[in-house]
Amino acid sequence: MQWIRILLEFTDRVVLASPSALKGELDWGYQSMPEGVELISIPLNDWSRVEWIRELDPAIVLFDRFITEEQFGPLVRDAVPGALRLLETEDLHFLRKARGEGLKGMTHFQSETAIRETASILRSDHSFVVSSYEARLLNREFGIGPEVVDWIPFAYPDTRAEGANEDFDARSGFQFIGNFRHAPNLDGIRWFRSEIWPLVRKRLPGVEWKIHGAYPSAEVMQWHRPKEDGIRVLGGVKNLSDAFRGIRVNLAPLRFGAGVKGKLLDGFHHGLPAVSTPVGAEGLMRTEETSDFPGVVVESTQDWVEACVRLHEDREHWLESRRRARSLMSEIYSSEKVNLQFQRRLAEILARHDRGETPRWISRILRDEFQTGRKYFSKWIEAKSSGSIQNR
Repeated sequence: MQWIRILLEFTDRVVLASPSALKGELDWGYQSMPEGVELISIPLNDWSRVEWIRELDPAIVLFDRFITEEQFGPLVRDAVPGALRLLETEDLHFLRKARGEGLKGMTHFQSETAIRETASILRSDHSFVVSSYEARLLNREFGIGPEVVDWIPFAYPDTRAEGANEDFDARSGFQFIGNFRHAPNLDGIRWFRSEIWPLVRKRLPGVEWKIHGAYPSAEVMQWHRPKEDGIRVLGGVKNLSDAFRGIRVNLAPLRFGAGVKGKLLDGFHHGLPAVSTPVGAEGLMRTEETSDFPGVVVESTQDWVEACVRLHEDREHWLESRRRARSLMSEIYSSEKVNLQFQRRLAEILARHDRGETPRWISRILRDEFQTGRKYFSKWIEAKSSGSIQNR
């Protein structure tokens, strides 16, 4: 949605092409699309779409995550070789994946995913990350600096969310919100439920922990024991303000992952301090320093217990943490500031492209190397799927 609003500043037409099967207006979720935005289906490995893209003749093509660039980059190059190609990484997949494997001793710089993802970044004219940490990581470990990748934070309305002004005394309990098909979320709440929550509950009898999120498994649904354990599993939520209303402490017990955690930013926007791990808090601030984090950043089980109890019970600590949340949202995540930064940066990139300064030489080399193999492999899949090629 942030990208759509920004792109509409430069054009009166934005087309979202998705390989997902479309089911009608519900594909927008609960968002309301601005005028001038179209949603169309673009199947995988369908080279007949080259003509459609050529007729559309977009000035800018934005790929959502590197996997999309891998799949559709050759098709776009055939159709509109002069278009500006941008990549929105969302989060660095190789980092999230390797951290999950890192629980078993793996490292994130020795993976095929890291090669594929950095190659996709270098093939693009410019790329964007949502995490300040990931911008620094790409520069430090791979030499991919700000001339190639920008940190553009998520943007939140400058007005406070509904319920954000609720005071300490009007709130009680803990909250977790997240999609349960996302492995770091499920791992995190399993850990919190088994090792931390029983100790917190012992210290704060009667206090509840509410769990919101789409696609809860049967395992998660069985945790719903409000009377016995103080846990309420409430499933998906249409309105975030409803989920955060009346809650005193937000939780992000994430042991691995990447990007920035929307669950934390949504909480800050609703006036809710948090307890999180270093991975959860990573990339939210301009630097790696977390002393101004709106809440507490801890790792060990016992530190988690103490942090949860103190933030829930200590009024002054809670109010200071909420003040930090409001300051963070105003200074870094204000939609007015982020959108202005974004518009200026995109205008600079477009001007560079118009002067012929992009694609860079390395981008041209990588595109050329990638084009032939990917294109004809995709055509082979297309032919096989249509029955032109018989299985042998």
